[in-house]
Amino acid sequence: MKKGNWVQVVISLLIAVVIFIIAFIILQWALVIAALLSLGCYIGLSFLLAPAFRIGGVNIEHIKNSEEIISLLEEGERDLASIKTIMDASKDRQIKANARNVYREGGKIVEYIKKNPAKAVMARRFFNYYLDKAEEILKKYENLISAGIETDHLKSLKEKTLSALESISRGMVSQFSKLISSEVIDIEADIKLLESTVRMEDS
Repeated sequence: MKKGNWVQVVISLLIAVVIFIIAFIILQWALVIAALLSLGCYIGLSFLLAPAFRIGGVNIEHIKNSEEIISLLEEGERDLASIKTIMDASKDRQIKANARNVYREGGKIVEYIKKNPAKAVMARRFFNYYLDKAEEILKKYENLISAGIETDHLKSLKEKTLSALESISRGMVSQFSKLISSEVIDIEADIKLLESTVRMEDS
């Protein structure tokens, strides 16, 4: 049981015991009535004090697939942290720059999903493919070049790694555009309505 849940149980139990003591000993109510009252208070307080699952200030308890959303975000943040670690440690300026683009675009999507968790399922490809692949490619590449041996194969691999990171960045930009498309449409509709209203006022 999590710490927050333990606190909830202890507080609810203490209040229920106090209510039982007041009802049974001080007010001298019947044992059954005092017990039922304290039990009802305990159950009610358990619901009231239960901590709500929040992501970015949004309560996701009643959102469909909330457990999957939490899992996706946790995994996404781990991948981003790993990408940043590899990026910071890389001594190759080009690899570092491309990794930084991946990290920046990936961070935008993770932050957006935190504020709009209901859209997390639309970003499964981002979490399960783009971020995973970026982290995997960077890690394997840096492990290979850490030996410090220059070969034609490694030079070719560098170009392929740079190209892969660019493709991942473009994929992330495309994914983000799809995520915000409905909001863009709403804003455009509001602007059109405003322009139409202004034209009517001027005529």
